[in-house]
Amino acid sequence: MWRDLRHAAASLRRSPVLTISAVAALGLAIGANATIFGLIDGLWLRPPGVRDAGRLVWIFSATPEQRQGTWSYPEYEALRDGTSSFSGVIARGRRGTEMAAPDGTSELLLVDVVSPNFFTTLGVTARAGRLFAPQDGEQPVIVLGNTFWRRRFGADPSVVGRTVTLSRGRPVPVLIAGVLPETFRELEAGSDRDIWMPPQTWMRLENRTTFQQRADRWFEVLAVRAPGRSLGEAQADVTARAAQLALAYPDTNAGRGARVVSHFAQRLEDGGTSAAALLGLVLLVVIITCVNVANLLFARGAARARELAVRAALGATRTRLVRQLLVESGVLGACGALAGLTLALWFIRLIPSLLVAPPGFHAFTIFRADARVLAFTLVVTLLTTILFGIAPSWLAARADVAPLIKAGAPGAGGRRGDTRIGRALAVLQIAMSLTLLAAAGALAKSFIELRRADIGVSSPQVLTAWVPGGASAPSTMPQTRLALERLGALPGVIRAAVAIRAPLSLSGGGMSRPILFPDRPVAPGGAPPAVKFNAVSRQFFPTLGIRLVAGRLFDAPDEAGGEPVMIVNQEFAARFFPAGNALGARVRVGGAQDPERRIVGIVQNAAINSVTEPAEPYLYVPFWRGTYGEATFLLQTSTDAGSLANAVRDVLRGTDASLEPRRVVTMRAYIDYSGSGYRATATLALALGALGLVLTVLGVYGVIAYRTTRRAREIGIRMALGAARGDVLRLVVREGAVVAILGVALGLPAALAGNRALASMLFHVHAWDVRVFSGTAVLLFLSVCAAALIPAWRATRIQPSDSLRTT
Repeated sequence: MWRDLRHAAASLRRSPVLTISAVAALGLAIGANATIFGLIDGLWLRPPGVRDAGRLVWIFSATPEQRQGTWSYPEYEALRDGTSSFSGVIARGRRGTEMAAPDGTSELLLVDVVSPNFFTTLGVTARAGRLFAPQDGEQPVIVLGNTFWRRRFGADPSVVGRTVTLSRGRPVPVLIAGVLPETFRELEAGSDRDIWMPPQTWMRLENRTTFQQRADRWFEVLAVRAPGRSLGEAQADVTARAAQLALAYPDTNAGRGARVVSHFAQRLEDGGTSAAALLGLVLLVVIITCVNVANLLFARGAARARELAVRAALGATRTRLVRQLLVESGVLGACGALAGLTLALWFIRLIPSLLVAPPGFHAFTIFRADARVLAFTLVVTLLTTILFGIAPSWLAARADVAPLIKAGAPGAGGRRGDTRIGRALAVLQIAMSLTLLAAAGALAKSFIELRRADIGVSSPQVLTAWVPGGASAPSTMPQTRLALERLGALPGVIRAAVAIRAPLSLSGGGMSRPILFPDRPVAPGGAPPAVKFNAVSRQFFPTLGIRLVAGRLFDAPDEAGGEPVMIVNQEFAARFFPAGNALGARVRVGGAQDPERRIVGIVQNAAINSVTEPAEPYLYVPFWRGTYGEATFLLQTSTDAGSLANAVRDVLRGTDASLEPRRVVTMRAYIDYSGSGYRATATLALALGALGLVLTVLGVYGVIAYRTTRRAREIGIRMALGAARGDVLRLVVREGAVVAILGVALGLPAALAGNRALASMLFHVHAWDVRVFSGTAVLLFLSVCAAALIPAWRATRIQPSDSLRTT
């Protein structure tokens, strides 16, 4: 084997152009593959760092409207105590709190409120200190996330046992019990939390009754299946328990079931089509590369045919020749893998620049070329080496000895089939490149359409400032009204409004409330529909540019008292009043004890959680007539909205210390973050498409250049018989055009099938978009023809006398 390796290295050194071309192509493909896997692994696939991860499941609350709902804490306790298919059931609720920063400001921190058995069930141990214990009910405690510990406390282990002050409405001293290990950041690969706390601590911070309210659903429930229990048994278990809850508590649980989903399946669902699409596109690049390198090796095998024939005549067996050629392929693959990993280390560092961090928060996801990426790259390298190496090696080694030894020149006497194989592989490359380019073009156009889309928020410059609840609810504080007046008087502010929250503001898009129609009683055993809502001041709609469709907006009397009113979006009116009689209708929001509200206006559908989500029913109520634990100020400006951030902070702080904003973000930042997944996917797809196009052009160039060299004698005879240089140019370019036409014709059906598979990722773009397909086909055709021009120009420089003398 060592002799084979030395011979392979010497042989590849004698063909530097081929070696460099093959290693560069493989390096780019393997590097792109490793980078995409690093991205997908960092976002969705990295294991959560817990014990028995294969038996971890999610238990979702399910209704006809929502298949992945959350639970209240009493419902979690009922699942924990009333099921037998699990070795442990845990709860997690996502919240926020504040901690004083060193500069005197308050920093908004991300919190997981978890059941006391959370870490013991998952088998997570502390990096420093300890985790939760039964006696923690006496003193509020927290556990620090590893990333937050390093960022805020400089990884100082002495922070354990220290008391810090958190605030959620009022300051509360809490004890730092421990620090989580670096291996556990969150249950989702692309997420993290600053602080973890048990329910007892959260009760001290905000609400002592939320853990007793059956309808206050903000906990996700997970469980670890008991050994020997299947997913089907677990599903039957929780279904029976949900049915018992529906019978025992019909007011809150009627019509509510449960779903059990494995943690791995949930991660794949989170990744969705984006992960599959990126893997599919990079796989196409790998295959194009394999075809490219195989074509180079076919050409090299034909050029070495006489050498191999001489070795066979001297006694080398076909197996020996194939082994030697496979070793050369392996050396190329190893060099390509080394180059690919080097590129991947650089590319992976660029990934964060493609992703937009959540506005107002630190970036969550960590991307690194770790052992998982290395193992994946080695597998890809092995497979690609086999793919591009076996067929050329086998064909090159089966050469007939006698005709090749008798041939007068090196490389003469090659088989006609070699040329046909080269052309066939070139056609295949073009077909796959068209599939890749069509997908990249569709995703790029989808992102462009997303930027142009009417999402209901049409004001170009809007600044938002979110204020959490202080000692009293902001909606009941006179200082809130005063602050709104002062903000509206700032230079550059066109109008100002206040609401519970802004669209797309990473807060769930509005709390859900059941709605009841007086003329439509709920069926026995059924549950009323739940609809998200927002409480807004009367300037909210013109500030954001949300268009009024019918009726009127809120006015001053609506905010001061009198008849309760509401405004609904178009989807609410269409779904619940298909006859078109929504205006003037009366609806109860909440329960039977709540007053009826009259619908006075219908506004256009506006984005709630995402710019790409389907429209859902939504309603608005006057802000000043309710009690809400938070407020968001919204300012429409005539200049750059972000430039007013400091002035807005000063006004709010100066009006009342409790109105200090915790997050000041422009609506453009929220919109950009919501569409960042489309941007990243489109950018990566375009990069892969460009890479595939370059590889295809190089492959076609190699085939035509090799074929032109083999036809030198024929071209010389043609020119000796009177053929002009233009005739020779058209002869060679025509061959490239024919290959391009065949490749495009073969690739169109594959490209259509590929884009249909991407349909769920396309925004306002049809899978069979004429402009995308015609544009990519023309680009590919012209690129291939351009690749054929170089060997065509060289062919025109052939001297008939030289070609006839040497061939």
